[in-house]
Amino acid sequence: MVSEIKELKEAYTLFSPLTNMPYVECEEMTYNDQVFLYAKKEEAEVAREAYEQKGIKVTVKELKTVELKMQTAPDKQEDKRIYLNQVRQHLSILPMIGVNALCYQPAGKEAKSIEISEVLPEGFDKKITGNPFYQPNLQLTGMYLMQEARRKKEYVDRKQLQEMDEEFSSNLVKGRLVVAVVPPQGKEQEQQLNLKECKLPYLKHQSGDSFFPVFTDLWEFQKYAQRRKDLRPIQIPFPEISKFWIDGAKAYMINPMGFSLPLAKEMIPKIVERFGSPKEE
Repeated sequence: MVSEIKELKEAYTLFSPLTNMPYVECEEMTYNDQVFLYAKKEEAEVAREAYEQKGIKVTVKELKTVELKMQTAPDKQEDKRIYLNQVRQHLSILPMIGVNALCYQPAGKEAKSIEISEVLPEGFDKKITGNPFYQPNLQLTGMYLMQEARRKKEYVDRKQLQEMDEEFSSNLVKGRLVVAVVPPQGKEQEQQLNLKECKLPYLKHQSGDSFFPVFTDLWEFQKYAQRRKDLRPIQIPFPEISKFWIDGAKAYMINPMGFSLPLAKEMIPKIVERFGSPKEE
């Protein structure tokens, strides 16, 4: 089964529209945090319908191999063609979001849970967990929190929601958030920046409200900044994040391209006081 997963050129996964991320679930026996992958769309749809009956909103997302054209030198007659395997790309992000297992269902066979380390290149997951610009626990607890918080009210487990909120808040206080800054003109490539000279981008919601975007990790920042080459990431300890603010903003927006969790500025000192700062531990 591991070999089959490594060779997949197309597959289907369960995606959560509540978080704009893969749907993640804690496996009952091993307590692994896992996502779901299917060889056939029909079996993925069966799983989607079963979750719908339990009040869990998920969609089926197709992963395939796509052809991309890369520009070559002007003297070359044809563009270079490369192929992007979206299944492998999907697997490679899982360590970034704290997922350590994959429940895979081959065509017409029983699903089985496999640890991510078995299907990724050796040591790949450790490169992520050892990189301070990635915070898998913060991503994972944020995803669990918003999957539960955005369910229909009649399905929400209030006690479980409170526990998830506390776990996420605890990880938040211990962690660091990435702030996007725009360097002064002419200083875009300088390693050391005077943050007082930098500008801060903001999000404009369709309601007319403005939000200050912040990110749990470099991957979330890159999703936001992919069309803006002028942005630079700066990592800030959470207790100090309130020093960065945009006048007129309604709240911070954590991971606007991901689980999109709004956080009011006045909540930051309350969270720090309740869950303790890293310096106090």
